Amino acid sequence: MSSFDGIPILKRLIPSLRKRRHELGDPQQYRLIKREGLLFLVDYTAWADKTAVIHGLAERPQTEFLLREITDRGAGIFLDIGAHMGSYAMMIRRHTNCRRIIAFEPDPMNFAHLQANLLINRMVDSIESHKLAVSDTKGVTGFRRGEPPNDVWSKICAPDEQGDSFVQTARLDDMVAVTGETIALKIDIEGHEGRAIAGMRELLRNNSCIMQVECFEERLPAFERLMDELGYHRFHAIAPDHYFSRT
Repeated sequence: MSSFDGIPILKRLIPSLRKRRHELGDPQQYRLIKREGLLFLVDYTAWADKTAVIHGLAERPQTEFLLREITDRGAGIFLDIGAHMGSYAMMIRRHTNCRRIIAFEPDPMNFAHLQANLLINRMVDSIESHKLAVSDTKGVTGFRRGEPPNDVWSKICAPDEQGDSFVQTARLDDMVAVTGETIALKIDIEGHEGRAIAGMRELLRNNSCIMQVECFEERLPAFERLMDELGYHRFHAIAPDHYFSRT
């Protein structure tokens, strides 16, 4: 974060200047930028990437809240489910004491973007990454990529929905078999969160978890009931992201 970002007038001016520089700059598609002490390979045709250029990082309030919760609760493991370009995983590697960070991203293009960001930040060896969709079964399922510039909206297909490709799926209980840990999870998987939870029941029962889950209003009541069955309760929300824990 710039040392000037905390000055009120500059908090409004800096994003405006960044936007103008982006509009007038070299039209090449990919460039490197530095934000929050990290390097990002930015695709200037993608919405989330342009947000990082103009405002620093997408979902800044959520990122800052989750960082505080991880630190306050002493989480030792972070699971980034729907990691996209890796901003959450890399921020948590940089700013917390989590000893194990695992990122899951099924979209092949987004996974390549994630790998590039890990490489240029020298985090390939300190952040595990898997080109998988976290779900309730191990196998293969239909997948639909988000239409440009909204590649963050890539998603697992519903049973009655036609996909444009297939991706591998895995159960988190099979991937992360630990007990007695304090674990933080970020889940942003475009409506597939219920099935992902069904594949991590043992992880949630056997560990103390703090979860940030993107869940829109039409799905939230059913999702809260599912979490209640596992002993987890919603204690905070920022926009469509909801926070669950046992305490």
